[in-house]
Parts: sequence; C-alpha cells; structure tokens
Amino acid sequence: MAEVLVVADDLTGANAAAAGFARAGLRAATASAADRAGLVAEMVARFDVVVATTDSRHADGATAAERVAAVVRAGWPARLVCNRIDTTLRGNVGATTRALLDEVAGLSGSRVVVLCAPAHPAADRHTIGGTQLLRGQRLEETEVAHDARTPMRTSDVAAIIRQQADLAVAGIPMSAVTATPDELVATIRAALEEGAEVLVADATTEAHLERASTAAVAAAEGLDLVWVTSDPGPASVAMARALGLEPRSQGAPLLAVSGSATELTRTQLQQLATERGAHLHRAPTCGDSPVPDTDATARLLDSAFSDADPDDVLVVATVLTESDLHPVTPTQAEEIPRALARAVRRTLEVHRVDGLFTTGGDVTAAVLHELGSHGLEVSDEVVPLAVAGSVVGGPWDGLQIVTKGGLVGDAGTTVACLDQLRTNADVHRRQVTSAQSRTPY
Repeated sequence: MAEVLVVADDLTGANAAAAGFARAGLRAATASAADRAGLVAEMVARFDVVVATTDSRHADGATAAERVAAVVRAGWPARLVCNRIDTTLRGNVGATTRALLDEVAGLSGSRVVVLCAPAHPAADRHTIGGTQLLRGQRLEETEVAHDARTPMRTSDVAAIIRQQADLAVAGIPMSAVTATPDELVATIRAALEEGAEVLVADATTEAHLERASTAAVAAAEGLDLVWVTSDPGPASVAMARALGLEPRSQGAPLLAVSGSATELTRTQLQQLATERGAHLHRAPTCGDSPVPDTDATARLLDSAFSDADPDDVLVVATVLTESDLHPVTPTQAEEIPRALARAVRRTLEVHRVDGLFTTGGDVTAAVLHELGSHGLEVSDEVVPLAVAGSVVGGPWDGLQIVTKGGLVGDAGTTVACLDQLRTNADVHRRQVTSAQSRTPY
C-alpha cells in the first residue's frame, strides 16, 4: 500500500507534486501511466508517494476520466488519493475530480468527499471567495484566457468543476478558514451534513491549507467518510500531514567496512565510536587464520542489524586493536577482502542500509565486485583521497558510498566521511525518482 497515490494530468505537474511530498520527507516517484496504468501497481510497494501522470490535460473528458479510474484501480489501496490539477484550472478538472471520487467510493465502500483547495501560495496562485487568482488577477483577465486549447473564461472554481461534472459543491470561505479551529470544523461538518461532495477552500497561505485540511479530518471523525483531494499539490501535502501519514522508512543504518590494519585506521574507528557512537565489530576468523569466516561474519552482522536503529553506524573490521594484528601471507592478504566482501553482500541481501563506507583499497574493490557494481559515480571529495558517490550498476545501483584508503587523513577523517555519507543518504532518500517498470513490455 502506498501512503499517497496522486493522479496528475501532465508530467510537469506530476514532478512538482512529487517534489512537494519529497520536501515533506516522503519518498516520492513519478510514473508515466497514460497507457500503462499497471505500472503503478509495481511502484506502490517501493515508495511512500506514487505520482502517476496520465497525460490527459488536453484529452476529452471521458478519456481523462477513464485514465484516472485506471490509475486509482491499479494503485489501490492507498491511505490518501489525490487528483493533481493545474494551478490555473485548465484541462479536465471536473471530469477527473468526478472520476476520482467515484472510483475511490467504489473501492472503499465509503462515502468520499473531495477537498478542492486550488491555491498554490508559493507560486502566487490564491483562492478568495471561491475565485482563483493568478498573481492577483482573475483567470479570465490573464494570459490563460487566451490558451490555445483550454482558454479560461471564468475563475469561479465551483463553476469550472460543474462545467464537466454534476457534483454538489460547497465553499469554505476565508472567514471560516481564518476563524477558530472549532468554528472551521463546524462549518465543514455542516457542509458534510448537507450532502456536499466537493468542498472548495479559500486560501492565500500555506497555513490556510493546513488549517482547512486539519479541520476536514476533524470534521469527519466518527463518520464513514474518506477524504480525497483535488488541487495542484500543496493541499494534498497538507492533507497527508493532517492524516498523520509518515514515511514508511525513517532511514536505515550505515555500514562501515574496514579491511585496513594500519594504526591510523584503528585510531579513526575508535574516534568514530567515541564521537558518533558507532558499534564496532571485529570480523570472526577461521581459527588462527586472519581470514574472516564469511558465515560467522554474516551471522554477526545479521544480529547487529536486527538490533540496530535507523541512525546507527555499524562497523565490521578485520582489525580493531593491536592485539588483532597477526602475520599475513600473500595468499591470505588476497583472501581477507574477498571473505569480508562476501559477508557484506549477504548482509545487504537481507538488511537495508542507507550508505556504505569502505576503508582499504583491496576491500573497496572486493565489495564493489561482490555487489555486481560497474564502478562508482563520484560526486565529491570529502577530504583529499576520500571520495563520496554512488554505486553504478548491479542490484545495489544508486547505493550511497564513501571510500578511502587506510592511510588517508587524520584521526577525525572517518567521522567526517560518515557524516558526509549520512547527509548524502538523507538527500538521496528524499529525491524524486522517475520510476521504471520491472516488467518487460
């Protein structure tokens, strides 16, 4: 189940909507679903928010409605379903709103009501008295009145909806939006009791959208009612917050892998434990051999990850203290990184990590080989000879990574590397992905 399913009528709008959810901390993806609604079903388990574009803004109303219904069916169930409409209300606003309402009602078996709040304050789009304003002017007084395919002849939001759909539309005026929370809830509850199917909310600020959404959720308490939204994006984000929707993943631990026996590396790992609370684990070996026991190391990591919190840093190293140092033959020197890398791969097959740190050139090469990587996409140099980037190719394509040599930096360098890795991982998790189907077609 996706937290949020958004149906957008064009690609740029879909991307903008996804970006809004990403800024709110939800992992969002866009998907082109005009003729492949089934793609959405593949995406909902992988992302918090799936924004499917139907490319239907300039299609006829019936076609637009059919595409909306197909996407909702493919993406159902979702905790919130949204109809992403144009900020200037061009296209099939009424037809798609109707289709969304009907499809969710049929799938949920509940009464469905649409919160339509078309304001986008950051883009200078406001709704006052049920009238949509573009930079302070009514739509029919702006350039969209001369749009070649969908010229806007009115800025009355309810009238625009009714042009294409027979819906019971009620307004939430600015006087109600800015009233006390109890008064706003009472206004919405009264409209629901009178049979409203669509509530058009005035708003000139993000706070107004938050107030309207929060009150809508409160007004529906105790009713068998499902809210959906029809808006350019900000009101949908506000509704998601009001419903208490949160990222399914708050992040995952970082894994640091060390195959370096240098004194500097040992100092750096101890500093990491002291300053960032990293959990240090020495890789178990086969008897007196310095070569890690792959099975035992994988079990050790499995246990560590099972007990870890998302913000933890887990370290597996061949050497942590001077007492771990033993003579190593050339053959063993080749086996050590390979055995450690195999244990890392097994761990990543069953546990998610937000990022990977490797120290020691041989270990880095062995780990990348085990992960089936073609190489690294380097994005930055944390310190000289320590680089940050992402894995390229293989099952872990895109995994954030920082790597450095065993003799690189000073006592605080590994701390700096892990801090950079966490920052990069957090940014990467919030990025909007253009989802691709896993099914050949």
